Amino acid sequence: MSQRAPAKPRFNAWADAGHREQVASYRAHLERQGLADVMPMDALLKTSRRWRLCLDDEFATPPPALQPNIAPTLHVVARLHSAGLLDPAQARSGWRDARVNRCAGGASGSKHLQNNAIDFDLPERPGSVTALCAWWRTHGKKARMGLGFYTPTAIHIDTSGFRTWGNDRTRCSSLCVTRD
Repeated sequence: MSQRAPAKPRFNAWADAGHREQVASYRAHLERQGLADVMPMDALLKTSRRWRLCLDDEFATPPPALQPNIAPTLHVVARLHSAGLLDPAQARSGWRDARVNRCAGGASGSKHLQNNAIDFDLPERPGSVTALCAWWRTHGKKARMGLGFYTPTAIHIDTSGFRTWGNDRTRCSSLCVTRD
């Protein structure tokens, strides 16, 4: 995995440019749910890996009506982090609007549009995909966890149904199906 420049200074500049109140409101919503500390806000509010190409902000807050939708996914993220399978600070995409979703190559029915999905980078270490797939098989059905693989280290997690897919958006290309 390549090292990226820290997003925190860019996040602070974005928040200071008129978004601080929205961030505080969303954080307060997450605090009421007991989920405010699952992920750093600068990671949770990232829009897309391709934000520069999309000529859009790197960060965005979901509309208030969609904010509750992230709770089940954050519960899964917390469990994956606790199991040592995921670093919440390595999020690359959370909620995004339809324009950014199209530009980013998202599916028309992307769960990112409903604030129910987060993309992450996984650490490049032996066995990380196998362990994640084992966790998904054991706990994913009850959690309604969707697990997608763009690459072996770029993944998608949502809680809109127990399923898995790979880079061609089909189950047969999922690393949980073809690797184990």
